Amino acid sequence: MSENENTILPLAMTRRGTVLSGAALLSQLVSGGPAVAQGGRQAKGKFVLAWHTAMAPRWVDPLEHDGAATPDNFLHALQDALIKNSGAALYDHLALAEGFDVAKDYKTCTFKLRPGIKFHNGEPVTPEDVKWSYENYRGALAALLKSKTRDVEVVDRATIRFHFHEPFLDFPLLVGSSNVCGAGWVVPAKYYQQVGPDVYKRRPIGAGPYRLVSQEAGVKLEMEAFADYYRPVHIKNFTIISVPEASTRVAMLERGEADIVYGIPGELLERVRKNSKFILAPLVSGSFWLEFPGAHEATSPFHDKRVREAVSLAIDRPALNEAEFDGFASNSGNWINNDVQYAIEAPEFKRDVARAKQLLAEAGHGNGLNVDWFTANPPFYARAERIVAQLQEVGIRCKLQIMERGAFLQRTRQPLKQWPGAQIIMQGARIGGSWANWYDGFFRNGGNNVSDRINVPELDAKYARYQASFDHDERKRLAEEVQREILDKYYVVPVHRHCFFCGIGPRIEAQKWQDVFPTVTTGYGYPWEDKKLRG
Repeated sequence: MSENENTILPLAMTRRGTVLSGAALLSQLVSGGPAVAQGGRQAKGKFVLAWHTAMAPRWVDPLEHDGAATPDNFLHALQDALIKNSGAALYDHLALAEGFDVAKDYKTCTFKLRPGIKFHNGEPVTPEDVKWSYENYRGALAALLKSKTRDVEVVDRATIRFHFHEPFLDFPLLVGSSNVCGAGWVVPAKYYQQVGPDVYKRRPIGAGPYRLVSQEAGVKLEMEAFADYYRPVHIKNFTIISVPEASTRVAMLERGEADIVYGIPGELLERVRKNSKFILAPLVSGSFWLEFPGAHEATSPFHDKRVREAVSLAIDRPALNEAEFDGFASNSGNWINNDVQYAIEAPEFKRDVARAKQLLAEAGHGNGLNVDWFTANPPFYARAERIVAQLQEVGIRCKLQIMERGAFLQRTRQPLKQWPGAQIIMQGARIGGSWANWYDGFFRNGGNNVSDRINVPELDAKYARYQASFDHDERKRLAEEVQREILDKYYVVPVHRHCFFCGIGPRIEAQKWQDVFPTVTTGYGYPWEDKKLRG
């Protein structure tokens, strides 16, 4: 099944969404599951991943999840969750939990932990750790989850039950989609409280397939297979190195210094493709779009819908696709990926330079428009330069602002006053689960990655009605209405669903690129425990 073919089914239709309650529910939970595997005890060899940006310390701490896909790469190595996205399972892959069920009224959700699971310090993973991790989670969607949750009950030594104030239809989808939030990921409560958040980021202890050996902040993680992991881990040592320069990453692949490299730009594709030792992975992954900070204020040139539409008409998406992605990207008309719940399909936006100039003139910008900064999501500067050039053709003059990735992600969580004047931001994200996770994180006033840069009260009100509704048909209708209005009024301008090219070296066991990148909700290579070396 391809990434575009996956859809989210209603909870009651999923294989683990059986609607039971009370004693009947508990009797149906998976019991006596498989014995704890040998984990990394037989693991051998080492492999190296060349990561494409600097690494932020918070990415190893699930309690500070930023609501997008980036932390996935690190959490799936060092940490583990009750349930998670993995392979073709979009949110309900059983991990620390050997089974879960949702009550018929959607007001409770019960998990049963696997027997014998441990943290890297040898301490058992307990329901108390689950409860503490959830109650102390402070990342994306934390406010929503806590407002919905009445309490978390430790039922027995292996069972934990979440009680909600009202039916909470999205709960498993939210806690199980690791590129949505980190509330379902479990840290050792005692250790975390002893060392505090800052030390924890430097010396994280989790329950994942790999444990941290050493860390050079922002630059390198050295990890070793965890002997007591509940699944086999095949490679003993796993190193992630930050290599922001693309040509250096490709050179590392050629020299055998890296076994997997992320983010190969268009100008380097042929260099990897022509080498028969390598496998090129064309992962159609996250969506990119343009955002106009402060467009809701009358003083902004982007307050006029005609100006926002002119920006869209200026972009030559097919040319961008050919130049940057060799035609592999998707020129979708929506800024939300089409493989999440209630995402709508929308026709591709067309280019029309003459119409763009006409709209600018009608809006009072007959001599064009100066934009203070066009800020690109790092490290995707090449496509940003092409968009800036295309905007220049219709008279929209921009200066490209380049930031280190950690600084950009931190800045986009800051208030509008940090983005003065006329600004355009090129955002990019890969979020699983539901359309609502995109809206909540990147559009809603007060969202985790948007602060107050966008403010459309009538759409926020519809989103609030969506969250309060227990009716599937009403929720679907509201979701579609909100998305169509965003697109029709150009509150954001979709660019493309990009192709994240990665390279696989000859030491990794693989016949095709999907053997290394099996998880459809991301461009990253996990599950890491499944990776093997040839021979």
